[in-house]
Order: sequence, then structure tokens, then C-alpha cells
Amino acid sequence: MAALQKVMGRSMTELQQAGKVGTVSAVTLNRARLRPPPLPAAMLERDALVRCLSASGSRLTLLTSPLGYGKTTLMAACAVNMDGDWGWLRCCSADNQPAVFLQHLAALFGLLPSSPEQEQTLGTALFNALEARSRPFTLFLDDLHLLRSPGTRRLLNELIGFAAPQLRIVAASEGLPELEIAHLRRDQQLQLIGTSELSLDNTQIAQLASKRGAILDNDSIYQLRTSSEGWISGVLLALAARADNADASEYIADYLSQSLLQGLPPKMQYFLQQTAVVSAFNPELAAQLSGDEQPERTLRWLSRHDLFIQPNPDDLLTHRYHPALRSACLRHLQRCDSASLRALHLQAADWLLQHRCYGEAVYQLGRGGDYNRLLAEVEQHSFDLLREGKVDSIVDFLMDLPDRDTDHLTLAITEASTVIATNDIERARHCLLLLQRLVREAQVPADRPERLFQTIAFLRSRLAVLGGNYRHGLRLTDSSMRHWPQRTAASAVLLYNRASCLLALGDLDCAEQAAHEALEQLTQFAFRGYTHNLHLLLTQIDLARGDTLQADQRLVSMLQHDPAATSNTFYDLFLNIGQALVQMQQGKFEAARQQLAQAEAAALEVVHSAALPWVLHHQACLYDAWGQPEQAIKLWDESRRLAWQYRLYGIYRIAGAWRVRLAVRQQDEPIIAQWLDEWGWCEEHYGEALHYEERLARGWVLCHQGETRTAQALAHQLQEQASAQGNRLLALQVHLLNARIARNGHQQAELYLALEQALQLSLGHRLGQLLQHEGTELRNELRQLLSPAFRRQQGLPDLPTSKQLLHPLQALLADADPQQTLIDPLTRREQDVLQRIARGQGNQQIANGLNVSLSTVKTHINNLFRKLGAAERQQAIQIARTLNLLT
Repeated sequence: MAALQKVMGRSMTELQQAGKVGTVSAVTLNRARLRPPPLPAAMLERDALVRCLSASGSRLTLLTSPLGYGKTTLMAACAVNMDGDWGWLRCCSADNQPAVFLQHLAALFGLLPSSPEQEQTLGTALFNALEARSRPFTLFLDDLHLLRSPGTRRLLNELIGFAAPQLRIVAASEGLPELEIAHLRRDQQLQLIGTSELSLDNTQIAQLASKRGAILDNDSIYQLRTSSEGWISGVLLALAARADNADASEYIADYLSQSLLQGLPPKMQYFLQQTAVVSAFNPELAAQLSGDEQPERTLRWLSRHDLFIQPNPDDLLTHRYHPALRSACLRHLQRCDSASLRALHLQAADWLLQHRCYGEAVYQLGRGGDYNRLLAEVEQHSFDLLREGKVDSIVDFLMDLPDRDTDHLTLAITEASTVIATNDIERARHCLLLLQRLVREAQVPADRPERLFQTIAFLRSRLAVLGGNYRHGLRLTDSSMRHWPQRTAASAVLLYNRASCLLALGDLDCAEQAAHEALEQLTQFAFRGYTHNLHLLLTQIDLARGDTLQADQRLVSMLQHDPAATSNTFYDLFLNIGQALVQMQQGKFEAARQQLAQAEAAALEVVHSAALPWVLHHQACLYDAWGQPEQAIKLWDESRRLAWQYRLYGIYRIAGAWRVRLAVRQQDEPIIAQWLDEWGWCEEHYGEALHYEERLARGWVLCHQGETRTAQALAHQLQEQASAQGNRLLALQVHLLNARIARNGHQQAELYLALEQALQLSLGHRLGQLLQHEGTELRNELRQLLSPAFRRQQGLPDLPTSKQLLHPLQALLADADPQQTLIDPLTRREQDVLQRIARGQGNQQIANGLNVSLSTVKTHINNLFRKLGAAERQQAIQIARTLNLLT
């Protein structure tokens, strides 16, 4: 303590002797800065983030984002609802005088100096007050980014590094503050909450709109989410503009101009405006557009101050602005000098073409109004446009064309390639009709006729896949490949369409063969992006076969060997979906939720994306598996609404199949009746050529209706298909269906036989789906089947003890003692460590608290992870709570 007092005393004395601050007594205390602002009347309640702030055991929690993300409101909500002691300080530029900052901090503890002697020891008095506290104290610091003077930062570093352990600091900052926090990272005492955590999702936008008296339809919510990227101030301003019948972009531009741009140095304003003409850039392009001779330095300054500049995951174009800031800058340029703005677009196009960024280049040509050159570049670089995988850029420049109905062959083929990314089925049909007319008029290119005919077949077969007409899609692809066998990019896409149809019909072997062949061809052509579709399809095949490890390794290996795999294109969402499907099977629901949230954001980047209904469907499956059926219902209903609206009947029916399975569990007869009407139409038109998920759903409906024989016959057909194709996931679900049929018929032996088969599949291949969806209704029987005594009585082999059961199965073993949920129970010391992990303590804190070495703590944690079947701390806590191991 004496050493600490010496440090604080020296800090104040040195600063005052150097003339950098006045005396403390000269400071005027501003008590308005010592209280949080009033909470808004119509505030969005963000309980999860408030709990995260309240429960954090970290020494320092930093909320870092650009202005307008609700950091202050969030901290205020946490403060006013906090049970413990806390204080609030809103920082300002005056705090760059250390004496001002110190006195306002001291005032939070009632320390007001009345003599020069007390002024000199005020820092020591503050530390002593903290040492004397028996209860934790949380200090909220708002606008921390305004503290820039070395003296004030030194005081704050000493407070973070040396104050009593009872002190916690929660701070909001625009950008990462220049503080000494490396040791906090090392000791797991730093919690960062950034822009991604503070951004609003669709549900939160809808809730906020409702609180502001606006009822938005889902399309409006999607558009608002896309334009704002979840920026809460952008959402609020858009809602205000909606209420005023005004232009939201004008409101947002005015806000950014007044709150941000006008306060910047003129050089920075000019740099932002000039570089905002492109969707992404690097220092070289920024220098070309702005004339800045030190663009790297300028970009570092913008990043340090968190001025809505973000990293762009692209090898060449490494930076981008938030769309709201970019729009505000473009509006300013348009008002001031529209001719110069067009010239700037064309200047950007020249640089981008030089560096082979064709998608962004043709978009810039369109914005610059040079449509003749745009068509010429499309003609010359159509293959490059498709190969670089920037389908969203292609959609953008197509939307800007003044006449999209031109007979330009290459343009029509290029637009046809976007059908995978948009749900504009009518536009796809228009492209198809145009290409067919060109064939009739003998406008077929003499050098490469296969390109045109394969594109027509690609369009027709893709429309068949999207429409759920899988057998017709197969006929189209097979016919085209017989007549036009040349290996081209279009033929690879045909193979992908063929694989999609085969997978839907349950033919895993042929689907895998077609997918591998398509992947090989696209890889030879150096295509980026589109290959993600194929990796997702192969991942789905791996998961269907019960090979979760190979599915996981496939995605990990692709990302490791191809760093450019995630390149900020529309196609990244297919990787997100693949990773989410693997994590769902592993029971990592929170990780899967995060992946699907990224997929949703990518889908929303392309207006009316065909992928959005798919993403919503997978989100619904996740929430159903997670035991949140009401959320699942909302997502499935929205997935089906969008799919029907845009004639995507394939996903409409698949989402319907899963929705009716939940309706069977809930005995929702109206939903079941509606689905049966749709099933009758599909059966009449497609016969047996239906998605195997639809046929499985039919089995559950038959079981619900008491049509036992028909249900058993269908289950037998599905089981034979599953056995022939090695579809273990389907086999598992059929075993559960058979178990339910047996339970309805009071056939105990058949019930446990079917469940034993399902259990062995789940254990042998780590299929977490055993206790998801319909498996939840068979928990009691599964619990009995997991009992060693029952297994001996039934003559069943003992369960393996050499490897852990999946943690949902462990929960079924629970009796009165939670420890019985584990095959290998926790020791008392391991239980102590688990409780401390749940309280947020780091390894060193645990070691100090238990008076053991750091290596001993690590050993206990490794044993904990092994026994719980967890890979990291949060998963261990989640599993422990599921098993009632935490007090």
C-alpha cells in the first residue's frame, strides 16, 4: 500500500510542478456528469446485454463502437438496475486535465478536499476508499475516447492496474482507448463488447418499431436491417422519417453531418467523401481518389477513432465504410457537384479494371453513366465477373442499367448467373425467354455454341430445383450433358443442379459423385464463391451419413487451405450454413445461432435473396432443436411466406414438412389439415419424386392420425432407402418414428428395440439429433434405456464407458444427485473450479482463491472439459447448467 501511495502522490506532484494542471481546489465540480442520463421512454430492452454487463467478473468491460450504437443507454440501464454499489462519470475534454478527472472520480466517494494538503493526497485517499470497501463497486465511464492526455491516461491506468479488486470498470468508447490493457487480456480480466454485439437483429428492430408506434411488415424489417446493418441510431432515424413521411437517408445524413462529419478536420472530411464512391477500397485506391499522399496514416486515424470504417474481408480491397456513412458522403457530393461525382466514379472504374476487380468496376461505370463502356467491359470480362464470385456486385450494376431488356447476349447470360442469388423468378424466366428467342433467331455464337445452350439448361434446371420439381430437373441436366458434354463453367453448374436434385430425392451416392465432379471443374476454372454451394451440399451429405467429424474437417480444411474462401461475397453464407449444421449436430446451439445470424446478414445484402428463406428455415430448425418452439414457428412461417411470395416452392415445401412435424407434437390440427391439402397436390403431380424430408413428415402425420399400417409401410420404405444410401441421420429419425408407432400401439418390446437402434446410431456417430425434435417426447423411455439395471434386465449390452455420452444423453441419467448425470463424476475440487469458472474467474484468480498452482488449475479444467464433453468454458457452463451442477 505504501508503494501505491507513493505512485499516486508522485503522479499528482509531478503534473502540478510541470504546470500541466491547476490545483484541485481550482476545479469546478460538474455534478451533472456524475449521473447517468434518463432512460428513453420507449426504450428497447436489451436484457441479455444488460445481464452480460452486470454479471461480468472482468476488471474492465469495454463497449467499443462508433457513435449511435446505444452504448450510453445500455450502461445506464445496467446501472439503474444494479443491486450493488456503483458510480457514473461522463468524461469530457476537461478531464484531460488530470486534476479535473481525479476530483470528479473522488466525488463519487464523497471525497471533497478542503485544504491544500488534502489536494496533494487526493489520489491516495481515493485508493484507500476503494481498499476499505467490503462490497464490489462498479465504475461506469462514458465517452472514454475523450481522454487523450498522457496525465489522465496515466491516472486511469493506475486505477485499472492497482486499485482494490473490489473495483470493476465498465466503459463506453468510440474506438479502443489508448490504455495499458494487455495484462488484462493475459489475465482474462478484459471483456470487449463491440459493434457486432451492439447491432440490432430483425426481432429487436421489430420490437423497437413497435415501441415507437410503427408496425412493420417483414420485408420492411429486412430492408431496414440491411440499410442500417443494425445501427440503432439509423433504425431510430428511419422510424422517425417514416412517421414524418420523409426521406430516411436525408435524416440519417443530417445526423451524421451534425454529430460526426462537421467535427472532423477538413482533410478527413474530404478523404471520406472522395473514397465513399466505392463500396470497398485499399490505401492505393484511396490515394488515387483523394490525392492523399499518406493514406495508410489517414486510415489508421479513422480506425482509431472508430469512424464507421470496417475491415473488408477481401485480399485486395481491405476497407469499407458503413453504408449509412457512405450514403451521407455521396449525398453531399451529389448536392455539391454531381458532374465531379460522375467523374470520380469513372476514375474508380479505371483503377478497378486495372486491378481486375470487374464486378465493382462495371458497377462504377454504371454509376458514372458510361453504359456503352459498361456493355463492352461485360462482353470482354463476363467470365471474369462470374469467376470472382461477386454476385452482389453483378446484381447492383444490373439494377442500374437504364435498359435491362436489351438483346445483348453476354449481358443476358451474365444476368442468368445471378438466379442462384436472387429470388427474382420472373426476371430469370425473362432471361430464359430472351435466350431461347436468340436461339430461334439463329443468333447463336459460332465459336462456342455450347455456352448458350448450357446456360439455357442451367436456367431451366435451376428453376426446377427452386420449384421443387426434382425429377424434371434431373431430366433437364441429363439431356443437356448428353447433347453438350463440353466442360465449361455452365456445365459445372448443371452438375451442381443435378447433385441438388439427387440429394433431395435421397440418392446420396450419385449426389456426392456429381458434386465432386462439379467442384473439380469449378476449381480448375479458378471460380471463387460458387464452390461454397458445393461444399455446403457435400457437408449435408456427410451429416446425413453420420460423419459429423468429416463434415467439420471439410469446412475447416477449406478455410485453412484457401484464406480467400471468405471474401465478403454473397456465397459466404453457404459456409455459415454448413458450419451451423455441424454445430447443431454437436449440440453447440449458441455457436450455430451466431453462424446463421451471419448467413442472414449476407442474404440481406442482396435484395430479395433466394437464400433468405433457406436461412430462416435452418434458424427455425435450430430453435426447435434448442427447445424454443414458438420462435421456430415464427421463423418457419416467415420462411414459407417469403418462399411462396417469390415462387420458391422447393423450400416452401421443405419448411412446411418440418413445420407440420412440430404441429404433430403440438397437436395443431389446422396446420396439419393445411399441410395434408398441400401434400395431396404434390403427390398427385410428383408421385414418389418428393424430397425425403416430405415423406418423413408424412410418416409422422400418419402416425398421429392412427393410420398405423400405412405409417409402418412408409417407415419401412424410408428405412430401406436410408440403408441403401448410408443415410444414418434419416435412419435415426425413422427409428424414432417406429418407436412412436410402437408406443401408440402399447408394444413395449418394439418400442425399446427401435430406441436401442436409435441410441446405438447416436452413440456410434455422435448424432445429437436423438434428443432433438421428436426425440424430446421419448425422454422417459430413453432414460430407462440408459439405466444399467434396465439394460441388464433386458439382456442389452452395457453402454461404452471409454468415451463420453453426448451431454443431452447425460442429462437423461439424472436422479436425485446431479452427479449421477455423469459417467465419470466430478471430484470436489473440480466442482469448486467449475463454480468459479461460472462466476467469470480467470485461471490465475482460481489458483489464488484455491491456493494452488496455475498448472493444477489447468489440469482440473482439462478434466472438467473431458467429463462434461465440452470444448471451451461457455460450453462447459451451458452443459453444467443443463445437468444442474451449478449452485
